[in-house]
Amino acid sequence: MRLLLVEDDEILGDGIAEGLREYAYTVDWIKDGNQFDSAISANKYDAIILDWNLPGEPGLNLLRRNRDAGGTVPILMLTARDTLEDRITGLDQGADDYLVKPFDLDELAARIRALIRRDHGRS
Repeated sequence: MRLLLVEDDEILGDGIAEGLREYAYTVDWIKDGNQFDSAISANKYDAIILDWNLPGEPGLNLLRRNRDAGGTVPILMLTARDTLEDRITGLDQGADDYLVKPFDLDELAARIRALIRRDHGRS
């Protein structure tokens, strides 16, 4: 299973990528919103983990544009934006799940498994 991680924080991104690799995922990690389109056009992903606050282009814009273009890959927003309004906005804009930082890696992995399971059930 191949995941795209879109996270600009070096320490956090490295920890997430390494941790998810221990769950046997292949993880491609980009650190800038401007790299998103080229990453999703170059590879087929089973799920995307997307931060909201990114350099280049914000994650919410990437999410909205992806969904407007017909993108169906499950997207989990992983962000420090923790208000109820933020969570509702993320989900209403097309996120399949929303997890607030700080988080537990085991919970992130379980949520990714659930997203992929649901997505494969639609296929």
